[in-house]
Amino acid sequence: MEVQEQIWKAIADMDTPGFFVTAEMERVGTALPEGLMGFVREKMERINQGATARKFTFNEGEWRMYITFFPTDRVVDERYALKNKVMIRNRKR
Repeated sequence: MEVQEQIWKAIADMDTPGFFVTAEMERVGTALPEGLMGFVREKMERINQGATARKFTFNEGEWRMYITFFPTDRVVDERYALKNKVMIRNRKR
């Protein structure tokens, strides 16, 4: 399993009641970042205490990733929505 897959699995296995958490990698390192799980727990705690931000940037060594908390009990705010970009091509047959 690649390091990125290990990170996604670790985040998916975390207890984040009320939220679906995603990690978008901007820069990838070769070893697991040691502080990531603590970072996610800290942000979850801040959200539970009333913070309104839902997207955070994690930096450690070679790593840079965006951690986003999507609520599971309501429609996601437009600024945090995941959107698919689809390019439609006309093909001649």
